[in-house]
Amino acid sequence: MGQDLGIDLRKELGLRGGSNGNDGSSTAGLIESFPPPPPPAKEPHHMMAKKKPSQSSLNSTSPTEPPNRPLPPRPVSKLGGGLSRSTTNASGFTAITPLPPPSLPPPSVPPPSVPAPNRPPPPKPLPLSVRPQVPLGMNPPTRPGTSTTAKTTTSAATAMELPPVSTTDSKPRMSWTSTAASSLNVRRRIKYGQGKYSSVELVPQPSDDPDDPLNWPTWRKEVNFWSLMLMVAMTGVTKTIFVTVNAQVSQLYGVSYTAAAALTGVPLILSAITGLGCLIAARMVGKRPFYLGSLISFFIGTVWSTNVGFEGAYGQCMAARVFQGLGWGAWDALVLGSIQDTFFEHERNIKITIHAITTTATLWFPPILGGVASQSSAGFTLQFTILSSFFALAIPAIALGCPETVFDRAYTLSAAASAAPTPGTGLSGLGLTGTGRYKTSLPLAPYRLLSWETACTYLAKLHPYTYSTPISPSLLLQAPRAMLAPTTLLLFLVSFLPISALWSFSSSLSLIFHPLPLSLPPSSIGLFFFGPFLLSLIPVITFNYFYRKYSTIFTSTPKTHLFVTALGLVLSFIGILTFSLHISSSLTPNPDSLMATGAKVNLPAVGFVFGLLAMGAATLEHGLQRVTIGESTAFTSRNLGVKMRNEVDMGFGVEFYRKVMMGVFVMGTQTGNWVVFEGLRDWGLGWGLRWWFWGWVGDGVVGGVGG
Repeated sequence: MGQDLGIDLRKELGLRGGSNGNDGSSTAGLIESFPPPPPPAKEPHHMMAKKKPSQSSLNSTSPTEPPNRPLPPRPVSKLGGGLSRSTTNASGFTAITPLPPPSLPPPSVPPPSVPAPNRPPPPKPLPLSVRPQVPLGMNPPTRPGTSTTAKTTTSAATAMELPPVSTTDSKPRMSWTSTAASSLNVRRRIKYGQGKYSSVELVPQPSDDPDDPLNWPTWRKEVNFWSLMLMVAMTGVTKTIFVTVNAQVSQLYGVSYTAAAALTGVPLILSAITGLGCLIAARMVGKRPFYLGSLISFFIGTVWSTNVGFEGAYGQCMAARVFQGLGWGAWDALVLGSIQDTFFEHERNIKITIHAITTTATLWFPPILGGVASQSSAGFTLQFTILSSFFALAIPAIALGCPETVFDRAYTLSAAASAAPTPGTGLSGLGLTGTGRYKTSLPLAPYRLLSWETACTYLAKLHPYTYSTPISPSLLLQAPRAMLAPTTLLLFLVSFLPISALWSFSSSLSLIFHPLPLSLPPSSIGLFFFGPFLLSLIPVITFNYFYRKYSTIFTSTPKTHLFVTALGLVLSFIGILTFSLHISSSLTPNPDSLMATGAKVNLPAVGFVFGLLAMGAATLEHGLQRVTIGESTAFTSRNLGVKMRNEVDMGFGVEFYRKVMMGVFVMGTQTGNWVVFEGLRDWGLGWGLRWWFWGWVGDGVVGGVGG
């Protein structure tokens, strides 16, 4: 009790001293006068375990230590309230004095309103129809990059400050359309195919214009393609329509056999000339005007030929054949270009294969049927009568199913955009604009299959003349320059002799087998063409349908061109020599009887070796021409557009030279010496051996160019 009383007294005195505001010296002396409390007695161990500590004992401390209590929280200022100030008095206690609330700033006065300047509205974004659209494939080089091209590309990109395009991320890649478009920071999304070709990048890249032939619906592309194939087939039929009846034509008109053979040779030469003219002019006015003009000329010549089957009508028959030859040119020169304009690269090979098969089959199969038709009372004119009936399908197919396929996908934005050739087929009031050029296309409307608006819109796009571009010397000289290229000339020199010999022998069959002693009718002469028809299709299908694999082998395997050329050489050499020597030895009259019996002639063997000649000529044509021109243009063209154009120009360049020589051989080899067959033997030996040597020399040069 004494200890507790001392402690309480000390606390009481200390509290009162602090509350009176004294300095506490008297209170401190009074407290020190009390004796210190004795140490507390220790309790037994068993009592300490049972006794629970009280709350007051937990908070109490020894007299020599300060109280174990938490400090009060510091005052915190609040927005809008007054602040507090802490002061310590002489006795050591802290007093908190509230501060006056801070003075708020005066309300802000809004600045005087200033009228906004009268500025023009920002320009609207350009519509898609006038933005520069260039296919992706038109930009990169078509040959492997070199150090020079890499440096040029890097410096150009640095000068224009083009952002790098990443090809490793999962975002859709963007392509720069052209140099001019790059300066305008215009990029387009790379487009891919559909269906099983969804992962194939479209080459060339189509524009965003629905009138772009690459953007046509599938049915429209197919209608255009098969309409062209119909005309290619009809022209092929008329090229060999006289080969089984030349002897009858010579007797009917009372002219020489050379004049009768000229009905085949003259149109061939004219078709080469008109084809070259169409190829050059189509760059300026498009392909459709020449398709329509060639259709009209071909129609006039074919219908006219139905009424020339009487004596003394040789002049009329030749005039009709001239019209036909003028009509052949466009279908020989422009069809491959239309296929390139309409189909992408992954779709193009099967179309080119069909075109090659159609061209070859319609040359050598119709004589089989034409010989049978020519034995009727109407004579050979029945062939033209049957052919004329197909114009009921051909005329509407070309007029309604073959729109213009020439389309400019590269043009720049300028102030004179209206004066520049721009893509589209919208015409002012179904007529041309003031400058005779395209107007930009209208936006797509909701599609309806059968409606008056749909029909009018489609017919407006079938105007005969819907394309125009300024004429320039460089544009006019594109095709002639390609025709004078070394690859073009060497391909012609390697292959023209077998093909010319094939056409020469074809025109000579009637002269050889129609007179005595064999006196074969046109139907029997037509059977000789089974060999060329069947055997020539083998290399045509092989080298065109499997072109991708073959081109890979051709470029990766050395001496492939030598093997292909050797194969064509051997087949053609066997065909020329065997055909000429066998017929000459079998039909030469016996010196004793001065008559030739013809019993030694093996007609099936003649047809087979004739087919071997056609097979060798087709091997040299389709096994070398397409792949060699493709490799040559890939390493000489600056972009994909130039490469595609050069392929068409160089391909027709080879055909131009061949057709001229075919016409010359058809007319120049039908002489009287063939009747005694000495000239046939000499011709076969002379040209066969010469061409064998020249073929190997030319192949070495072509191999060097292609490699």
